[in-house]
Amino acid sequence: MSGPEVLSLVLLVAVFALAIWRDVNVGLVAMPAAFLLGRVAGVPKEQILAGFPTGIVALIVGVMYMFGHAQRSGAIDRVVHGIVRVSGGRDWVLPWSLFAVGAVLSGIGTLPSATVAIVLPVAMRVARNRGIDPVLMAIVAAHGAGAGGFSPMSPWAAIVESLAAKAGVHYSPGLLFLGLAGFDVLSTAIFFFALGGLGLVRRGRTEEDADAAARPVGAVRGASRITPYEIGSLAGLGAFVLAVLVLDLNIVFAAFAVGLALHLAFRPDGRRVIADIPWGVVMLTIGVLVYVGDLEATGTLKTIAGHLGGIGAPLVAALAIAYVAALFATVESSTVAVLGVVVPLTAAVLPHQTSATFTALLIAVCGTIGAVGISPLHLGGGLVLANVDDGDHRRVFRWLLGWSVGAAIVLPAVLMLLPLSLGL
Repeated sequence: MSGPEVLSLVLLVAVFALAIWRDVNVGLVAMPAAFLLGRVAGVPKEQILAGFPTGIVALIVGVMYMFGHAQRSGAIDRVVHGIVRVSGGRDWVLPWSLFAVGAVLSGIGTLPSATVAIVLPVAMRVARNRGIDPVLMAIVAAHGAGAGGFSPMSPWAAIVESLAAKAGVHYSPGLLFLGLAGFDVLSTAIFFFALGGLGLVRRGRTEEDADAAARPVGAVRGASRITPYEIGSLAGLGAFVLAVLVLDLNIVFAAFAVGLALHLAFRPDGRRVIADIPWGVVMLTIGVLVYVGDLEATGTLKTIAGHLGGIGAPLVAALAIAYVAALFATVESSTVAVLGVVVPLTAAVLPHQTSATFTALLIAVCGTIGAVGISPLHLGGGLVLANVDDGDHRRVFRWLLGWSVGAAIVLPAVLMLLPLSLGL
């Protein structure tokens, strides 16, 4: 490898090490690193920013601007609590109700990190009040957010599409979404029964149970009068889905239009509306994808692809990438950051795949990345630990860490059977 290529990898490791060590947004570290690498490697100044993800940034800001109204008005809380009450005292339904809520929220465009921030605190309260294992509840609820995370309206899907298009590879966004959603449902069901879900199914149901299931999280809000702002927010979300899926309007345009309409109609505090947009995610996305652009400009990805491609067996090369993704995702809390590095690497190492095979490769890699998201090192795991009783803290920590490490070890090999069956 050339000097600039070695430097690019050293800087990449340093970026993530510094971000984890000092708890700094990865994007804030990656941007100066990208400029340093560009200057040392002789990349023209205008090309250093060639990877700036204009469309993805607009998508994240627009969608979260719109969803900020739904969160601020209380519409999201009402939906969550309403679905919990529908369980009617059937405790086994509660984890799956929150799985469904998470899947729907992520599926219509909410960042999965925002989805788990909405769903997991509710899930932990429900688990405590109904005597449900918090580990079971946490993993089922969190995986719901991942199940909708790659829908065609999701920022994650937009990032994968942008990276794949830039690399010149083809895949099916619809099959990627369905494949990952199916994997999430199947893996969650296995874990549900492995951790005592059958015992929940066997529990009896009484009228007192039905009342208790509703009361802790939804009784107060459910009894209150629905406000015009809530009605408008729910109607706006429905209009957004209709505009994107039926009328085929641009997602960014539709999100900004709905958000602006709600803003003009209900006049929330404008400063809070802007402040609530997840600027940390925006900065992370910008920094990582700009640095990935520099990796391509310096030829680093091409060189790595040549080494991995030189392994000879495409399956072994794909496995190597999957395990790199698993390791990366275990220590790095941002899925955006992991996707930004792993998807271009997969495309560079295995460029001549059919659309179906590359879709299967993405399912294998992204499935592993999503499965470790409940790690205590990540937002989801942190939210769980912050909402469990002190007596359960140590046990829950061990289970969540064990689940994440186990998934990182086992899933790459298991999921690679899918592309292998398609002729990889």
